[in-house]
Amino acid sequence: MAALRLFTRSKLSTIILSYSNELYSSNGVLPVITQKRWSSYNSSPKYTDPSNYTDYEVSKDPKEWEYVERLLKPKVIPTPHLEKKEYPSGWKPPVAKPHEYPYYIQRTKNYMQPVYLEISQRGLRRLTLVRKIHGDIWALESELKEYLQKKACRPIGIRTNELLGQIVFRGDYVDIVKEWMDEKGF
Repeated sequence: MAALRLFTRSKLSTIILSYSNELYSSNGVLPVITQKRWSSYNSSPKYTDPSNYTDYEVSKDPKEWEYVERLLKPKVIPTPHLEKKEYPSGWKPPVAKPHEYPYYIQRTKNYMQPVYLEISQRGLRRLTLVRKIHGDIWALESELKEYLQKKACRPIGIRTNELLGQIVFRGDYVDIVKEWMDEKGF
């Protein structure tokens, strides 16, 4: 492609073409090669009536509209059945009530557990974030710290942000924290 761009430049193409005799036209004049750029939004014609561009028909038939509604994004996320059973995907519904413990971990709007892994410094730093914590965050921190230290068999660094309602653990403990949340019913 770069070689083609060189040949399309008008000044350079005349120098190159002057050295080859067979590229001269029949009247002995050098052909001028010009470069045509792609059009832009500003150079395109102005928008006019849509009937010039598309052929469509407005339908009032409810039977046809059923097929369209299937493709549209739902306005509300459907509430799942909150039965304590095993699902094929491994998802477990929240079964803990907000007043069972001195703290409560709320699910996200898609009913997922709010536990995230944050990777930084080119993969060398891994942080586990637990968000959407309500109530006594310090009691939750002590219980989770004790549970993680038993599972990991080493001390764990923790940063607790009471105003944001989140706890940050130094390391990748996402699976262990989710396992603990499943045991507690969050």
